Amino acid sequence: MIDKKLRSIVVDDSEIQRTIVAKLIKEHPNLELIAEYRNGVEVLKNVKSNEIDVIFLDVEMPLVNGFDLLNSMEHTPQIVLISSDPSYALKAFDFNVTDYLLKPIDSSRFNIAVKKIVKGSLNKVKNDEDDRHIFVKSSLQKIKVKLSEIKWVEALGDYVKLHLNDSSILVLSSMKSFSQKLPEDDFLRIHKSYIVNLHKVDKFSSNSVELCGEKLPLSRKRKSELKEALGAA
Repeated sequence: MIDKKLRSIVVDDSEIQRTIVAKLIKEHPNLELIAEYRNGVEVLKNVKSNEIDVIFLDVEMPLVNGFDLLNSMEHTPQIVLISSDPSYALKAFDFNVTDYLLKPIDSSRFNIAVKKIVKGSLNKVKNDEDDRHIFVKSSLQKIKVKLSEIKWVEALGDYVKLHLNDSSILVLSSMKSFSQKLPEDDFLRIHKSYIVNLHKVDKFSSNSVELCGEKLPLSRKRKSELKEALGAA
């Protein structure tokens, strides 16, 4: 399940149709109605695509129709196209829309569309998390390292060793300096010589942390920080 309501707008030149879709959005627990617009021009003037999660968009509108609007947007959120004409459906999926609803819209079919929206939103979050990365310098090369690939970081004198899922990388850096590259919500220094990926921790005791089949030392003063970071009682 998603942990927030998806910000939604309705774009339709028909006030009756806007009201119908707006009501469906308001009644759905996974959606939040942000605004209603009569045409694509209003959307281009007032909406930044990164501020919304989904557009319920009528195809047939004056001035700027649904397809014209999609062509004009630099970045598009999830799109549910709406039309009374099924012949637009093939063209609709050329725009990689999430779903295509035919008027009149009934609540059961609307709910199916929302399930697709939620699935798309969860996939986007996962993809965004998987793509987060840093660049490190090793052997005179800049190497892209996905954060999700890092299991733990180990101090080795003037270097740190990145233990990855399938390999390791030696980087000229202090632990303090390297720790500043890592997001605090995902990584924690548990010892003067170790930083761990919190998402990979399997269990811990008063003096050790186990992850990915390995046991690492845990400093006494870091135990409370680890418990708090993992939400452990």
